[in-house]
Amino acid sequence: MKRFRLDLLLAVLFVLVMGFRMLPPMLHEVFGLGMLVAVAIHIFWNARWFSALGRGGWRRLRVVQTLLNVFLHLSTGTALVTGIIISNHVLRPLLSSVPLHSSIFVHQLHVASACVMLAFLGMHVGMHWAGLWARMKTWPVLRSLDARSTLRFWVLVLLGWAGCAYARLDHFGDRMMMRHVFKTPAGDLPVPVAYLMLACLIGLYAIAFFYLQKRLARKGAAKANLAKGGVASSIDA
Repeated sequence: MKRFRLDLLLAVLFVLVMGFRMLPPMLHEVFGLGMLVAVAIHIFWNARWFSALGRGGWRRLRVVQTLLNVFLHLSTGTALVTGIIISNHVLRPLLSSVPLHSSIFVHQLHVASACVMLAFLGMHVGMHWAGLWARMKTWPVLRSLDARSTLRFWVLVLLGWAGCAYARLDHFGDRMMMRHVFKTPAGDLPVPVAYLMLACLIGLYAIAFFYLQKRLARKGAAKANLAKGGVASSIDA
């Protein structure tokens, strides 16, 4: 249960941090440092994943999941380290003399890595969605969604549309490419709507990876069954 609560805390902190235009700069940095602590605890609690890398087979699904986790770690580390370097409030007394503190490149790298992190974090949520949903569907507000497939379908469609709309309004692709982005139409949205659409963008990546993962799992199972059938036929012969 404590892991689930930590995951929820990480998700909330990340959404808040990504809405940096809607927060006072000081609060953005405080939430970012809180996220750094939460990420460190999350990695510590899941340290077994690293030791398990040398065991078991490497089917296509496992390769994809491992690469996802590696890229998520890299983008998260880049976003957090660059955020510390360019801190203008909480850590300014310690870092203002560092040459990279005022670097435009580091600022752009911070924004780009955070956007890339959002994509990989959404996919990471999709990778673990079955376990997360098993806990969340017991919540009263989500119980009817689990029981009604038609309603669930249209909720997913709306979530995907809102995620795509936010990515377009906020010039998300330009941010990922480290292009200079100033004011965007997303900045004119009401704060609650902007945060909701930002969460939907994370959900869009989660949905995409969840169904990709299911497809890869089915293909892997089909190949395994085919191989077993071939072995059984050779034994019978």
